[in-house]
Parts: sequence; C-alpha cells; structure tokens
Amino acid sequence: MSFFLIVFKNSLRAQLSGWRGWILLLLPLTTLAAARLLPAREVSTPVQVGVVLPEAGGEDFWDRLAERSGLVVTFHAADLARAERQVAAGQWDCALILPEDFEARLAGQELEGLFTLLIGPGSAVYPMVRETASACVAELVSPGMAEKYLLDSGIMDTEGTVATRPRLNQVLLDQDRVLVSMETVDGQPLDPLILADSGVSNLLSGLTAIFLLIWALLTAMDLGRWLESPFVRRLAPLQGSLPLLLPRLAAALVPALCAGVLALLAAGAVPVCVLALLPYLLFWGAAALALARWRPGWTALPAVLPFAPVLGLLLSPVLLDLSLIFPALGPMIRWNPVTLFLRSCGGAWKDGLLLTAAGGAVLALEAVPELKKESKESF
Repeated sequence: MSFFLIVFKNSLRAQLSGWRGWILLLLPLTTLAAARLLPAREVSTPVQVGVVLPEAGGEDFWDRLAERSGLVVTFHAADLARAERQVAAGQWDCALILPEDFEARLAGQELEGLFTLLIGPGSAVYPMVRETASACVAELVSPGMAEKYLLDSGIMDTEGTVATRPRLNQVLLDQDRVLVSMETVDGQPLDPLILADSGVSNLLSGLTAIFLLIWALLTAMDLGRWLESPFVRRLAPLQGSLPLLLPRLAAALVPALCAGVLALLAAGAVPVCVLALLPYLLFWGAAALALARWRPGWTALPAVLPFAPVLGLLLSPVLLDLSLIFPALGPMIRWNPVTLFLRSCGGAWKDGLLLTAAGGAVLALEAVPELKKESKESF
C-alpha cells in the first residue's frame, strides 16, 4: 500500500472516530430538520392587516385592496379603536388608516401623506402593505391623471376629455393588458410557493457552505499543528511537506463532501447545487493547505474563526444582499466564495469554473517549491 493511502486511511479513521465526525453527522440532520420546519407550503395563517375606512367613501379602494388578499396577507375592515387594539396585542401586523376626506383628496389628486400606517413593535410586512395600498390608489387616480395630461398637453380640449372619460375609466380585458407573470424556462407557470421553497433551499445551501468554510479553517489549524509535530519535522526533509499534508487534507475533505451532499439533498437543493460542492471544497481545501504551510496564517485562525460565520453571512447573499444597501460592498460580495457557490447552484457554471481555477492555482503555487526542490536534488 502506498504512503498516501496509508496516511489517508489512518487520518480518515481518526476523523470519523473523533468528536468532529459527530458534528459532520449533525449537519445533514440539522438541515433536514430545518427544511421540515421552514417549508413555504406549510404556511397556514396569512398575516393579518387592518384597514380603517372613512365614514363616507373608500368603497372602490377597499374592493381593490380586498382583491389582493390571499395567501400572504389578509385585509380586515375595522374601526380605529379595534385596529389600535389588535395591532397593540400583536394579533394584526399593522393597520392602514384612511382620512375622512379620502374621496375628495383622490379627486383633487392630493396624494402626499394620504395614509397613516399604524405599526407595532413586531410589524414586518408594513412595507408590502404600503406598496399594495399605493398600487390601489394609482389604479383609482390613473384615469384622472390621464385626463389632466390630455388637457395640459393640448391633445384634447375640455369637451374632448368629457367625451373620452368613459373610455379612460374602462377596465381593459386580459388580452388588452400588459400582464407580468413568473414562469420557468420551459414555459411552465411558476407558483409563488415554489419560489418561496427555493428561497428556503438557498438559505440552507448558504448555511451549509458557511459550515464547510469553518470546517476548512479548522482543518488548516490541524494541518499546521501537525506540521509542527516531531514526526513530521523528521520526515519532511525526506518526503517534503506537501506529500505529507495531501492525504490528511483529503481525509478531512471527503467526510465534509459527503456531509455537504447529504445536507443539500435534505434541503431540497437541485442537482447542480450538489455538483457545485466540488469546486467549492477544492478552493477551500487549497486555501487550508496554503494556510497550514504558512505559520502566521494558521496561528492567527483561532482569533479569526469566530468572525468567519458572521462575515460569511454579511458578505454573501445568504440572508440579505448588502450590496443593494451599500453599493461599495458589491465587489466583495460578488467575488466571495460563498456567493460564487450560491451562483453556481443557480446554474452560473462560470462561477464554478472560477472557484476551480482559483483552487487549482493555489495548489499549483504550493507545489512549485516542492518541484524545484526535487529538481535540485535530482540534479
């Protein structure tokens, strides 16, 4: 049996029998439990939102708002006292309050500060409620805005706009409208629940990637400490440090690859996401190898390791794409290995090739000193 296989076998046995092997086993089990607790299809109760209508008017607005009630948000007409009570008790997420002169302000197109949005400490969907209410108002005032434009631009006079007013208020049929719908590449309609499921899968895939990042950093520390052992110090001049590290690195990455595959399958990830693990682990394996051979690098890892999951979450679109809020972070987020992995899961094979090329380049740079040393000795 070759030296590589002997070291790989012994290292793999040590990995699986130690406490870290149990941590790897917990990764797919935790992902499976999270996938069962977070599925979008099991959302049974929509968010409740109150609407306080004026004593006179507001019926057209309410009809349009009620049409938008559904799986995510349900609107309830109520008086102000009940709305305040329900929001304060946390029974309703927020409440939309219309002014008493709502109809007059719509007719005069005085839309500034038209609504009052009552929110509680735990309110979460009020931005969506605000946008929904704005869409309903835009639908109501659009005929008047079109009529005003025709008058101001001189396209029609007063008599002409009166004649075209029924046409401006006409509701177009579906074949005459511009409809926006989501569908897959093959033309199948895309259910919003399926889209939400994919968001949960993307979250779990990102968390799996960050766990494997931490595993690679721990492996770098183990390899660095192992290089400092008396056994390796005696053997390194004969074998070289790279042949000694590669089997132990492979013994650490193979269980991580298996655990990652099981975790992604438990999360419901697509097969391309499972394949994206190979370049991702290749990159971090090469980085762990480089850190292990650079003593200041692996000795500093205990201080850096607690910040790795935080930076992984902030500098990748696992939970939130911060580049939308802080554009200066765009390049860092775009080229983050976790981001490249998630983009590879989405079918961006160029990002997977980039991870492969980066990992191969690091391995090549680490192998150059060994090759130069062997060529000098043979000469």
